[in-house]
Amino acid sequence: MSSTAFWTDNQVGGPYATLDESQQALDHRANLYPSLHDLMPVAHQGKTVLDYGCGPGHDTILFCQHGAGHVYYHDISPLALEIVDARLDMHGLADRASPGLPQHADHIHCAGVLHHTEDPDGILQSFRHVLNDGGEARVMIYDGERSTITQSKVPITLWWTEAQFQELCLDAGFVALYVGGYDCSAPWRPDCMAACYTLTPC
Repeated sequence: MSSTAFWTDNQVGGPYATLDESQQALDHRANLYPSLHDLMPVAHQGKTVLDYGCGPGHDTILFCQHGAGHVYYHDISPLALEIVDARLDMHGLADRASPGLPQHADHIHCAGVLHHTEDPDGILQSFRHVLNDGGEARVMIYDGERSTITQSKVPITLWWTEAQFQELCLDAGFVALYVGGYDCSAPWRPDCMAACYTLTPC
C-alpha cells in the first residue's frame, strides 16, 4: 500500500462533529505531550507559516489562534484536508488559512511526517526553496538513537540518528540543531521517542 492510500484511510484524529469535540482533541494532545510546544512553537506573530503534513490540523488551528499572519496547510491525504477545512470553519478561522503550498514562508512546521515519506530528501529541498531568508523550520522525527526501532502498520517508517539527520539536512541546505525530545509511544509504536530540530538555511 502506498503512503497516500494509507493516509487517505487512516488519520491520527478526527473527523470532529462539533467545535467542542475539536477543542477537546487540542486539549488532549496538549496534556499528552506537555513539552511539545516548547520544542515546536506555535506562536509566530504576523508570519506566513506552512504546516507540512498537517494531518487533522491541530497545529494549523493553533498557528492561527496564536497570531500567524497566514497559515498554509498541506497533506497528501484528501481526508485530512477535509477535516482541517471543517475544523477551521468551526473555530471561525477559515479566512486565516489556506490549503496548498505557498511560494514563500517565514516558518515551516513538519511534525511526525518526514519519517513516513517516500522522498524525505526532496521534501527538505523543497523547504529550502520555500523558506524566506531569516526563516526557520521546525521538524519532529522519530529518534533513531533513543527509541526501540520497530515497523508499524504505516507503510514507510524511517529512523535517523542525530548525525544521520543532520547530514540529510545539510545536503538540502540546512543546519539542523537538536533541541530536545519527548516520549511519543503508542500501542502501535512502542518505546518511541520524538526528536525535534530547528533547521536554518546555511
